[in-house]
Amino acid sequence: MGANGDISVDSLNMLESLLSFTDSAMLLLGDSALTAFLSKLTAIGKVALGLGFVIFIHELGHFLAAKTFGVRCDKFYVGFDVPIKIGPIRFPRTLGKFKWGETEYGIGIIPLGGYVKMLGQDDDPRKAKEEAEKARANGTEAQPLDPRSYPAKPVWQRMIIISAGVVMNLISAVFLAGAAYFFGVPYTPAVVGRANAGGPAWMADLQPGDQVLRVGRRGNDDPNMRYEDMFQNIVISGIKADGKPVEVSLKRGDEQLLIDTHPSPKYYPSKKPRPLLGFAVSRSTTLALEAVRPFSSIDAKELGLQAKDRIISVDGEPLPVNKVFDTILSEELIQRMSAKWNQPVKLGVERLADEASGQSAKQFEVTIPPSPVKSIGLGFAIDAVSAVRPGSPGEKAGFQAGDKILAIDGQEVVDAFELPYQFAAKAGKEVAFTVQRGSEQLELKIQSPAVPTFDLVSEALSGELSLGGVGVAFGVTTTVTKVDADRIKDGSIQVGDKLKQFSWAIPEAAKSEFTSKGLKMIETPQEFNERYNMPSAMEAAQDRPIGSKFNVELEREGKIVSASIPLEYATDRFLTDERGLLLAGITQIHQTSDVMTAMKLGLWETQRRFFDVLEVLKMLVTGGVGVDNFAGPFQLFAVATSEASHGTSRLLLFLTMLSANLAILNFLPIPALDGGHMMFLSWEAIRGKPVDEELQIKLTMVGVLGLLALMAFVIFNDLATML
Repeated sequence: MGANGDISVDSLNMLESLLSFTDSAMLLLGDSALTAFLSKLTAIGKVALGLGFVIFIHELGHFLAAKTFGVRCDKFYVGFDVPIKIGPIRFPRTLGKFKWGETEYGIGIIPLGGYVKMLGQDDDPRKAKEEAEKARANGTEAQPLDPRSYPAKPVWQRMIIISAGVVMNLISAVFLAGAAYFFGVPYTPAVVGRANAGGPAWMADLQPGDQVLRVGRRGNDDPNMRYEDMFQNIVISGIKADGKPVEVSLKRGDEQLLIDTHPSPKYYPSKKPRPLLGFAVSRSTTLALEAVRPFSSIDAKELGLQAKDRIISVDGEPLPVNKVFDTILSEELIQRMSAKWNQPVKLGVERLADEASGQSAKQFEVTIPPSPVKSIGLGFAIDAVSAVRPGSPGEKAGFQAGDKILAIDGQEVVDAFELPYQFAAKAGKEVAFTVQRGSEQLELKIQSPAVPTFDLVSEALSGELSLGGVGVAFGVTTTVTKVDADRIKDGSIQVGDKLKQFSWAIPEAAKSEFTSKGLKMIETPQEFNERYNMPSAMEAAQDRPIGSKFNVELEREGKIVSASIPLEYATDRFLTDERGLLLAGITQIHQTSDVMTAMKLGLWETQRRFFDVLEVLKMLVTGGVGVDNFAGPFQLFAVATSEASHGTSRLLLFLTMLSANLAILNFLPIPALDGGHMMFLSWEAIRGKPVDEELQIKLTMVGVLGLLALMAFVIFNDLATML
């Protein structure tokens, strides 16, 4: 809005463009796509309002405090109204503004903060002298300060004005979180699923269904701990521990346990490795919105399955309901299906009534066949035993890290990927392993579990395999030990070749579907390393369509050779988990109908987020984390949009976290921030006179340049991370 209260031309043009875009989108999109589009647009709108509210509250604190002490406020802005010009194009400075009384209120075009412009004060060091002159009655230093100017007020009043924004953020955070808990916060509980073979959780013997209550020694046990909070706490505790044990408090059935773990960055294959424990989150047995895995060998429609169906039994045996979460955990289903990995199983399914479609509730059975593994037709040499779980049957049998498994019951181990199946096929029997230890060969005997089990292998985790259920993990090399001659007839790959790099080529017909599911192409050659290893590469293959090409560069007798292998179904190996079914996560609601309890939870949430920020800043100073780990505006907006898509309550909790961040970061002793102003005021209070004006201007300029450089860095880092 303009100075006289009329809507500005810039605002009208922007509104007209938005309406035109929305109309076009409605014509081009179908009903389901339109629903998704409008849902996304609504989430973005909520985020924009939420972020604007946090900034507004902060600036409102400054504004109300200034008005209380009689300071004239010339401007109150959410966003910055800086001039932007690119060549001949001049962008509008505001999205709208109006003047009421002596203050101009508006929304700036750059949504990266806000400001209150007081007489005699300006955060722009280039205008500091000009503002100092305005604060004096006749614009000369000989004249007294205008009594309504900011510099004319006592130090204690200016301190209140400067700190009021932070105080308002913290107060509002309590109310935001309190409101979220009053209306109910949906969350994924911190429940352990299957552990990754050889990982920290596997070594500590964390069991599927364990509920994590606390990570580290800070804070109390939280029966409503969210999975994302547990993830964050593991990372922070792992960095702080620097190799020392991290205590995890968990609930297993009716028993409460304290377990020492050793988070490892090996289990987070990213450009920014983070120490993790290496386990999947437990899920329910309810089918997700997409009932089957991308490019699965099974067809949900052919089986008669649809989204929200709930699997309640396997081969006539009812699956037990977890009493804490009032649902069946996915591990109950996986355990029973993996025990019969090469056989059909009969699933009992429950379908709820749906009034909208007229569908009535019913229970029925479907038979799901074995789901063959997608294979490139190669076998790979087994690497040494990488880990033996303390107290496990494997340790009792005499296995040690570094052992090389040569044979099982006298049969040579040719392919590392086949060994878990060979062991599972001997369920309930005593099995003799021939192992190489140093210069000698040993025979170690071990009792195979009565029910075959398989540990987790995921492309999101460092790839190791295991002898399921006995606590022995081993690696896989990239050396070829077996070649499917029917598939690779041209001799382009031979036994003894060592794979060095790989990439994938997806059939053109499947590319749009592949990318629409958020899957990573990996078209650029990647070297095999800890991040990309054979188990993780073969796990990634399961989400690629048949007919994809696995392109490799391999070393043969000192030369580099290229080859391309078609992806096909194996005939002798099968998936040992959900067989391609996609299971929905567990969702709980943390809610209270009592206002006072909600406010206590709001205070607890704010306090927790406040100390989380302090913890991260402390690690930044001590070198535990780098500046490149900080999220910029793009990542922040993406996370906020994701939270908003889960409901308003989740967005309110995100805004609570953001308010705590803003309160602390804005109060750091950096010139140009509130903390910098407070630093100057504290010095003035001690010395009895203001800091030299020229020095303040120079320090503020340094602070502004530093903040601009940091902003540019995090934006660049955002783009690099997102791309």
